[in-house]
Amino acid sequence: MAATKQHIEREIVRILGAARQTTREHRTSLLRDLAEQMVDLREHYLTPSGEPDWTGRTGMYRYAVRELYARAGYSPEERKVVQTSTRYHVGNLVRARLPQETADALGLVRTTPQDRSRIRSRRDRDELRELLAVARELLAAQKKTNGDAQAASTPAL
Repeated sequence: MAATKQHIEREIVRILGAARQTTREHRTSLLRDLAEQMVDLREHYLTPSGEPDWTGRTGMYRYAVRELYARAGYSPEERKVVQTSTRYHVGNLVRARLPQETADALGLVRTTPQDRSRIRSRRDRDELRELLAVARELLAAQKKTNGDAQAASTPAL
């Protein structure tokens, strides 16, 4: 825990304010920074067993996060949009930061959201290739059938 809770909270409010007033390209960078600060903040909230709230499920952590968004002037609807946008980055950061045994004990899936996205893309790409191959085979069969039928109906000279 390098940074104090107060420092992290100030940084979160600063990033949230900047994210409202920036371009789309720069906003992504700010949301990554926000995700990093949110993960840092989780170290300051403990679960009943005394461990950091890495999953962000304790009531105190959730309340603190709502308050930080309110301090930055976000409505509940705006907060939900930003939280959805940062969730991907938070998941990657938590998994990168935690030892595998801790992640397993918390019930976190081994693969990061980024890894799952890559796996889905690869699977979708493979399925598309298979469908294209089948479509090509069907087209070739159709052309052959049409060609055979046309040849049979043409009178011999």
